Amino acid sequence: MNKKLTVKNGKWHLVLWPLLVLGSVLLIIWSPNGLLHLRQLHLEHQELIQKNHALEKENHLLYEEIGQLRSDPAAIEHLARQELGLVKDGELIFQFVSPPSEK
Repeated sequence: MNKKLTVKNGKWHLVLWPLLVLGSVLLIIWSPNGLLHLRQLHLEHQELIQKNHALEKENHLLYEEIGQLRSDPAAIEHLARQELGLVKDGELIFQFVSPPSEK
């Protein structure tokens, strides 16, 4: 009788251990802080790194523009003409008006 009891317990453990391992693996993968969440965080991190590099490039260009505006009067004139539409004395401005469209 004792031998049958130990065999049953042995078979029970053979079923329990794989279930525990399977449950642990599933928990590691799909838990709120599991591997899927880690993968998502890794992708977000890569995206933020790319955005950071783009912003660093933009900052560099803006610092170059600031340096030009501080030292080059021609750069200031170009910006004033482009952004504000300023003209020099004696320059003529031609404005072309398109004819009204017929309906």
